[in-house]
Amino acid sequence: MPYQVTSIQNDKTFTSIVPRGELAYAIIKYLAKLGLTLDSFKELVKTSGLNPAHILSEEEFRVLAEQHPEMSLIYEGIQLKNNQRMYFHTNWTVPSTHWQLLNQELQKYQVKVTTLKTPDLPAYIRAQNNSATD
Repeated sequence: MPYQVTSIQNDKTFTSIVPRGELAYAIIKYLAKLGLTLDSFKELVKTSGLNPAHILSEEEFRVLAEQHPEMSLIYEGIQLKNNQRMYFHTNWTVPSTHWQLLNQELQKYQVKVTTLKTPDLPAYIRAQNNSATD
């Protein structure tokens, strides 16, 4: 099922409707625009009860890629506003018991994730409110 990720930034609302495989990217993209640091991302993952391997520093990723080269295929890198390089697992698995925790943490940054019950939506739809640009 698809997910709707909504972010409020500078009084403008941005909404992405994404398949599960792009959920992590949508969340991280919105949070990175807000200026979160690597430590902030790690704290969010920890507080939400998610797997700490979802967010890695450049050094942690290098070690992982050396030990398990195949794992580098399921991580993506992003440059944060403070010039830190962060790697994230592209397919977050969020146990149903942790959705509430994750949403509580995301709400601190005015980001909300909801599951859409309509399986017939296109794989990826982007909508913008208030004529704002990405």
